[in-house]
Amino acid sequence: MSKVNHNFKAGVFTHLFGEPEKELELYNAFSSVQFPPDTPVVDLTLADALYMDRVNDLSFSIGDKLVVFFEHQSTPNENMPLRDLIYCGRIYEKLIDNAVMYSEKRVLIPEPEFYVLYNGVKPFPEKTVYRLSDSYNRRNNSETALDLTVTVYNVNTGHNEDIVRRSESLYGYILLVAKAREYEQNGLERAKAVERAIKECIEQEILTEYLRNNGSEVSNMLLQEWKIEDAKAVWQREAEERGEKRGEKRGEERSDRKWQSVILQKDAILADKDAVLADKDAILANKDAEISKLRAQLDQK
Repeated sequence: MSKVNHNFKAGVFTHLFGEPEKELELYNAFSSVQFPPDTPVVDLTLADALYMDRVNDLSFSIGDKLVVFFEHQSTPNENMPLRDLIYCGRIYEKLIDNAVMYSEKRVLIPEPEFYVLYNGVKPFPEKTVYRLSDSYNRRNNSETALDLTVTVYNVNTGHNEDIVRRSESLYGYILLVAKAREYEQNGLERAKAVERAIKECIEQEILTEYLRNNGSEVSNMLLQEWKIEDAKAVWQREAEERGEKRGEKRGEERSDRKWQSVILQKDAILADKDAVLADKDAILANKDAEISKLRAQLDQK
C-alpha cells in the first residue's frame, strides 16, 4: 500500500487519515458495504507540487471498484459538487491510460463516491445532499446530461454518532476539536486551549499514539486552520457587506432609471403636443396667408 507524502502541507484531518489503512477505516464507517482490512487501497489525494500544498483533502481507490472523495469542512459550501467534478476528472486522468480511451471496447472504471464531513460551529442538518445540477444556470424538466451528488454529514459531537463511532480515528478527531473549542470558549487563549485538549486526549487514551507522535505538529496545524477560518469569516462578512452596498446602489440606480423613464415619457408626450400645436400654427398661418391674398385681390378691384 502506498504512503502519503507528509512533506505536503495538510490539515489535521488529512494528516490523520493520510494512510491507506486509515482511509479504508473512514470509508467503512460511512458505507453499508464493508471492505476487509487487506483490501488494496491507493491514496490518490491531489497535491500542488509548486506550493507544496494539497488540492483536495482525501481521495483514494479501493481495489478496482471505487474512487472515494472525502472533504472535511468547517463552513458549509454548496459548490462542492463543482469542486469534486474537477477533482474527479484529474483523478481519472491519473488512473486511465489515454490510449485505452480510443479503443472500441468499453473501458471499465472505478465508480466514484463523494462525501463531505462538516465540523463547523454553525447549525447544520444531520445529513444533506448537494447536486451539481442544482447549480445549472438553465434548468428544464428533462433529465440532465451530467450530474454529481455529494453527501454531507454533520460530524460534530451529538450528530451522526452511530456513524462517527465506527471509526475510532474520526471519533477521536471530533472529540479533540470539540475539547479545544470548549476550552477556548471558556476563556483559554487559543494555543493554550489546543495544548490542553491534546494533553487531555492523551490522558483519556483518545488518539493516544497519533498525538504522542505528532502533538506539536497537530497543534500547529489546528491553529493554522482556525486562523484561516477566522480570515474566511472576515472575507465572507466583507463580501456580504459589499453585496448589500451593491444592492443598495442597484436599487438607487433602478429608482433613478425609473424616474428618468417617467421624465422621458412626459417629454415625449409634450413633444407630441408641441408637434400638434405646430401643425395648427402652420394651418392658421396658411389661412392667414389666404385671407391676406383675398384682401389684396379685393383692394385691386
